[in-house]
Amino acid sequence: MSKAVAQLVLSQSERYDIKALNLEDFLPTAWTGVFTGDGDAVDVETAYERVAVVRTAVTLRANALASLPWEITTRRGTLVAFDAERLAALIRGIEIDLCLYGAAYLLRDPAAPLGLRRLHPRTITPITDAKRGLVGFTRRVNNTEVRLEPETELLHIWEPSVRSEVEPGVGLVTTALTQARALLAAERYQTAYFERGAVRPTVWMFAQRPTDAERSRFEQWLRQLVSGIRNAFRHLALSSEIKTVTLGDTLSDAVQPELLQRAAELMLTAFQVPMSVVFSSASNYATARRDYQTFILLTILARAREVAATLQPHFAAYNQTLRCNEARIDAVQNEELEKAEAIQRLTGQPVLTLNEARARLDLPQFVEDAADQELLRLRNRLAIAREAVAAGLDVRTALRLAGVNAAASAEPEEDAAKSLKKDEAEPELMPHEVQLYRDLKRAFLQLRQVMLDGADEITAQMFSETLYPAMRRNIETIAHLFADEMRAAIGVTVNVDALLADWAEEATRRQVEELLYPYTRDYIARAVAAWRRMPGADRAELVAMIEPVVGAKRAETVAITAATEAATAGVRAYREGMRAEHNLEYVMIWETANDERVCPICGALHGKREDEWGGRSGPPAHPRCRCGVRLVRKNEA
Repeated sequence: MSKAVAQLVLSQSERYDIKALNLEDFLPTAWTGVFTGDGDAVDVETAYERVAVVRTAVTLRANALASLPWEITTRRGTLVAFDAERLAALIRGIEIDLCLYGAAYLLRDPAAPLGLRRLHPRTITPITDAKRGLVGFTRRVNNTEVRLEPETELLHIWEPSVRSEVEPGVGLVTTALTQARALLAAERYQTAYFERGAVRPTVWMFAQRPTDAERSRFEQWLRQLVSGIRNAFRHLALSSEIKTVTLGDTLSDAVQPELLQRAAELMLTAFQVPMSVVFSSASNYATARRDYQTFILLTILARAREVAATLQPHFAAYNQTLRCNEARIDAVQNEELEKAEAIQRLTGQPVLTLNEARARLDLPQFVEDAADQELLRLRNRLAIAREAVAAGLDVRTALRLAGVNAAASAEPEEDAAKSLKKDEAEPELMPHEVQLYRDLKRAFLQLRQVMLDGADEITAQMFSETLYPAMRRNIETIAHLFADEMRAAIGVTVNVDALLADWAEEATRRQVEELLYPYTRDYIARAVAAWRRMPGADRAELVAMIEPVVGAKRAETVAITAATEAATAGVRAYREGMRAEHNLEYVMIWETANDERVCPICGALHGKREDEWGGRSGPPAHPRCRCGVRLVRKNEA
């Protein structure tokens, strides 16, 4: 019997390019099933990037956590405007890091959105002490190490560890790596099988030594055979007898769908993600919906509470609170509704009223007609007034602060609703000041109601959006009125529309943003600080303390001052129009009432031309100033 002779000798590189090898060319480790080298290693990044089930499970967890109704509030519960997309991206990154590395780190960076910036967990090393435990962190980037202090500089959240007291545990991806290796190996085997000509590992054995030419032909044919699927079925005729020994299983035996499906299911179990959510054929829609609801309640909500507790020290520095409003989560609402339906079946009575159900859906309260709406508003105001009386305010003051006049306290609720329409007596105002005063008073009352509704501050945006419409249109109207008076007195027609429109826009912005809001903001901040130090103080008492900046008296002061400035602007615009259109030169003369009510500042300016006003642009010279100007020809002044 002839002895099998190995004839095909391959280089190191060629051993990885073909699948047919002689027995003597195999390494000793080939028979032990142990593979070494980076190409066969499976780490968490590789599993996340290349195993579809891992990527899907991590993404589902991260997106579910980020899509919860996150809110930022003041300490008294007032909602704070923030960039929701930035916060969602931050929370999504936290969950991905926890799944991959078992740890997530956020640097408190004032220049970053929301003041937080994600750091890669592989760049962070905890610093521990035998007695004190965790004492800090070291961040290493580009051969540079930086020391970071817990909470003050770096926020961290760790998976629980069973091996250490002061180190993070392993991430969920690490737990799932056993199944991930099986899936990744199957994918590699299947890919390599077709890339190498659909040929399994084969040993070629010659019965006798072939000639050099025949051996060369065989080697060339073999390399072509295993170079790709397109060459898988080429043939070669040889005179020598060749026996083949095929190693391993067929593709269908090695890559079995049932085993891969089982591996994927075990991985999803490690991630606590329902299989019915990932595999569309796993169950019907009702079951998938129930599974997802359980996933949110048992898995995602627990993680949300951990994240909120970790980030809270950062937001507490700004007197804010980050929270997940669990009452607005669909899964929570559905669970509560199921409880309500069960109680209703037992008792025969509804658990929720119509308006309670609408409140759960963030819808306005439902009332049948305008009278019911007015009555509902009155009841809310009376409830506020009762709280103010309980805090120590007298009944009349409490009713006034709540928006109900004193006479309404003795009336039934139906008649009290009508009394709400009565306005307080207006102060003595000039005709052109009345409408501006009314609009400003209404705007300040809206701001006061914001404080009654629970806010501890009035933001710049809210202040601008409330006062800007009340002032912009009125001051332009007043300016036009006085420009028309000058036209009637002098008899020269000019077009001042563009000039006054530009002036009104800029003057309103300056008044609201630069003059009124800074003072209002600082005053309210001082009032809130003093109110918090008062034991048993009620919110109505806070509103009483800020009355000087949101009440009718301030509306009157602002209206008189702004109307005087608008009147001066109208005269100035008319003068500029005469200069531009008719080349007529006029100067402005300061005029006061010249009576006992004139202040020393304005009295000294009476009858003076503008180059003698001491750098002033014109009336008003002070709050509530009602001085005016008139025009005279330049050569007559």
